[in-house]
Amino acid sequence: MELSPSHLATREAACRLPALHASLALLVESSQRATLGLYGDPPPASPGDPPAEPPVVVLTLTAAAGQVDEGAHWIVLDVPLEGQIDGADPAVGTSVTWARITDGAGQWWADATVSDEAGAGEIRLIDTLLYNGAFCRLTSAILEG
Repeated sequence: MELSPSHLATREAACRLPALHASLALLVESSQRATLGLYGDPPPASPGDPPAEPPVVVLTLTAAAGQVDEGAHWIVLDVPLEGQIDGADPAVGTSVTWARITDGAGQWWADATVSDEAGAGEIRLIDTLLYNGAFCRLTSAILEG
């Protein structure tokens, strides 16, 4: 059977919401909370491969992690989230460019782009230049599905 473009698009759209709910359920299925690590080094060449350096800061997600926005078809993580920075370059700080989200069991869940509030990153911070001892505040986290 060959499907018309509109028929195929309708079927694909119908699968998006269950997939988003399944993704969020996977993120929170452990008794431990999921985390979001922010990195300054380039992301791994292959998604899910180990990062080259440790994270600049790790933020712990809320117990529910977030919710699915069914109208927009994305996962919105609960914010604000804060964590103390301890992995930045001690002399000049570190500009973070990407994030790794791991589930409560520490398994890779997703990688995402990072920007300041004016940028287009999936994860948005007040400022992407982070210094040890300061606190990092995540202001927005929208993961399209």
